[in-house]
Amino acid sequence: MIQIRKKKCDFYTCAAWLISVIFHPVFIPFYVLLVFLSISHYFFYDINKITRLIFLSTVVVPLLIQFLLYRLKILHSFFLVRLKARIGFTLLMAVIYYLLYRILDPIAVLEYFALFFRGIALSLLLAVLFNLSKKRISLHGLAMGGALYFLLHWSYTHRTNILDIISISIGITSLVLAARLKLKAHTLDEIAIGLFIGIAGQALSFWLS
Repeated sequence: MIQIRKKKCDFYTCAAWLISVIFHPVFIPFYVLLVFLSISHYFFYDINKITRLIFLSTVVVPLLIQFLLYRLKILHSFFLVRLKARIGFTLLMAVIYYLLYRILDPIAVLEYFALFFRGIALSLLLAVLFNLSKKRISLHGLAMGGALYFLLHWSYTHRTNILDIISISIGITSLVLAARLKLKAHTLDEIAIGLFIGIAGQALSFWLS
């Protein structure tokens, strides 16, 4: 996760830190939702209600829980540096994403996007297995890999040309992963495993559908 340095950082380090914050894993599903709403040809009965639900569930609630646990000194660091803290928070997020899948799946026009949330939950469970074996992985890599797979799958399944969006997504993914390496938050292996797990979780979710 992101670590704040007390000393002044150079331009590239500050840029890497900013990229890591903007594309923090908790924000990625909401970004993907916005893209999905813009490229989908389906009619959504209440876009505002959907966006509020997902924003509150995937961004506001996790950040509030993390902040409260930190203030109660249950977490030693707000940025989940310790492996045990990462395991607990990752499990919590997996539950949240699975519940969102269950909520959205019955809605006909949103059942496809619901599978995206199930894929995230599966990826996070895989991440926990790695953490339990004392292996850290990049949650940034996991989030970006899952988002990229979802967009590629949508384009292929619906025969929709979104090459411009996919190209931008690949560029952003490259920037995020490079930023994590620049900050020395993860090794190349941890980033690669995170990216693979993000893709694998989505592939499994769509395969099971």
